[in-house]
Amino acid sequence: MSDVLEKSLDEEAQKRVQPIVTWLLEERLNIGRASNLLTYYCQRLREVGLPLDRATIHLPQLHPQIVARSLLWLRETGGSVETGHRHGDRSQDFYLRSPVRIIYEGGAKVHSRVASLEDRQEFPIIEDLHRDGYAEYLMLPIAFATGRINAISFATKEDKGFDALDQASLAATLPAFGAVLELNQAQSTARSLLDTYVGRGSGERILNGAVRRGQGEEIHAVVWYCDLRGFTKLSQCEELAPVIALLNDYFDCMAAPVEAHGGEILKFMGDAMLAIFSCESTREAKCEASDKAILAAEEALAGIDEMNRQRQEQGAIPVRVGIAIGVGKVMYGNIGTADRLDFTVIGPVVNLVSRLEGLSLDLDPPIVVSESLARSSRRSFRELGRFALKGIPGEQVALTPEPASSSEAS
Repeated sequence: MSDVLEKSLDEEAQKRVQPIVTWLLEERLNIGRASNLLTYYCQRLREVGLPLDRATIHLPQLHPQIVARSLLWLRETGGSVETGHRHGDRSQDFYLRSPVRIIYEGGAKVHSRVASLEDRQEFPIIEDLHRDGYAEYLMLPIAFATGRINAISFATKEDKGFDALDQASLAATLPAFGAVLELNQAQSTARSLLDTYVGRGSGERILNGAVRRGQGEEIHAVVWYCDLRGFTKLSQCEELAPVIALLNDYFDCMAAPVEAHGGEILKFMGDAMLAIFSCESTREAKCEASDKAILAAEEALAGIDEMNRQRQEQGAIPVRVGIAIGVGKVMYGNIGTADRLDFTVIGPVVNLVSRLEGLSLDLDPPIVVSESLARSSRRSFRELGRFALKGIPGEQVALTPEPASSSEAS
């Protein structure tokens, strides 16, 4: 194609898709989820005459469990669906024989007349599209400012496929579409990483502007603290890899019940974990949060029992855990240096549970609660005694929960 004809084609394509580009720039803050973005984008491509029947987006992710996300739009259904791909999927055959790999590894495009036997043999997706009646397939890269490469594909069932103007029109929309997609993904990634590293509630507060040192709020909460017994000795006797695996298994046992019962994990501190069950100041709310925290502790210890059974079958030594629970008013917010902050809770009850946990050493189950929590809960407790705890004024009453009756458990 001559330079003059190519310039004319580009100008015609730009004019054709200008309404789409304008919409993208004007509505970028109102689109919401990436699936909405893809749906609206495809609808507008059809409105300007592109014979589009199917589109996908493939997005690498910064996420502890998901390596990439895929979005699929079909004209027949009118909407987009999202699929997450877990770490490890890339070693599987479907990824290695996918056009996505070509784009991720720097390819300029993948373009196929779906009837091509050679393309159908190279890429299973082309065989699937051929079976479903598609005629042409085009996959292009979308580069983000970070350097990350994403992939977008278009497919049509029209026999003529995508003509030169159609392809130029698609290319003309991608700079604006990519910019909006990057904004959408930056917000999603920030939220995901904050949820992962500081907790869902804390992450939400940070995104909403709680970023100044000392900024926070007073809340009522049940404070939940656990510690792994004998970890220092254990870590000196084993290689690093099994120690890390042990910690991960232990934290899985602790964290899952806490989150399942509405708690928020604030931090992991070596072999200890701090969590809260925030609540209103009413007696009923404290009672509900207290009972949930105790139930989470019992389920966590049941998980440890199962973990120890498996460890003993493997010839590894069992682990021991202590859990302490208290209730009170805490400051929930930022502390730290001017440019390195931690979002956490501070208050007398936090100090108290960290000391009470040491009393669980010889208990079965190893759960200790404060006197105020015992008063808040519907559960029955056995008093352990009064104790002078380091850094805590006066003697403190410590208790442990009795096994739940069927009526209490309900």
